Amino acid sequence: MIPTWSYQKSDDAIYVNLFIGGSVNINEVAGTDVEMVQVTDYPWSGNITIIVNPERSAEFTVYVRVPDRTTSKLYAPEPIVSGLNSFRINNQPYQPKVEKGYAVITRRWEKGDKIEMELPMKPQRLISDERVEANRNMVALRYGPLIYNVERYDNKNIDRPIGNAPLSAEWRGEMLNGIVVLKGEWADGSPLLAIPNYARANRVDGGEGESPVYSRVWIQRKYPD
Repeated sequence: MIPTWSYQKSDDAIYVNLFIGGSVNINEVAGTDVEMVQVTDYPWSGNITIIVNPERSAEFTVYVRVPDRTTSKLYAPEPIVSGLNSFRINNQPYQPKVEKGYAVITRRWEKGDKIEMELPMKPQRLISDERVEANRNMVALRYGPLIYNVERYDNKNIDRPIGNAPLSAEWRGEMLNGIVVLKGEWADGSPLLAIPNYARANRVDGGEGESPVYSRVWIQRKYPD
């Protein structure tokens, strides 16, 4: 189902929904078949290249999704991350119109035409609405579309509050087949390390940590009163 989710089409348009490296052939768009090639290491970086290869030159529209990371009133992200850092067509800056969450490019496409875009990627803190009792005075960490997790393997005590130091993202190619980790500080000044939530529970925990739980997404924002 991944190709179906990644791309959709109409009689005169192609929709790029997901950012996954690979190629797909799309039949009968504006009277021609079109190969779409995508080159990216998203979600580790926001750099995405899309090569449009129509079998014959044709005019149609390519819609490229622009993620909106603020979609729920229950969670407030800090800082706000949205929009596009840059957008180019055939190495030339291009200012696309954005409609309903998609950058819209209508033109006569030739084989080898190239769309290059950069999505903003910054570590974020997600603060839950205080009415959600389970998450009150808690914060979660996010990078791009990924939610992060603190594990006892990396942090001896994960029951303490997070500090106010800025978060930073760092590529670790040797860790869990290559991931971006988030680095920060706990409130006591000791280093904090978070990994993508999907990668949790893949390392042996020696059981010597101070925390009774192995890992957690929601971290204390401050010490309890």
